[in-house]
Amino acid sequence: MLKMSFYHGTLNRKELKEFIENTDKPIKYTYGLGYRNPTTNKKPLSKDEALKIVDTQSLLDADELTDYLHLNAYSDNDMW
Repeated sequence: MLKMSFYHGTLNRKELKEFIENTDKPIKYTYGLGYRNPTTNKKPLSKDEALKIVDTQSLLDADELTDYLHLNAYSDNDMW
């Protein structure tokens, strides 16, 4: 199972993009910390939208779950 985190230094954007392009799993996106009730929480994404997020969000985690890929991006304020 894929698990990458900017925080732990395991985020490999090239590998993540390849995974997104080749997966049949749905992709969901959260912006912010889940326990803070983010306004964007597990929003379904197309592959093109997901690839754009991988390119533009510097603080990004990616977790492959049994039924979907979860992309979670954070703002600088989340990291205080």
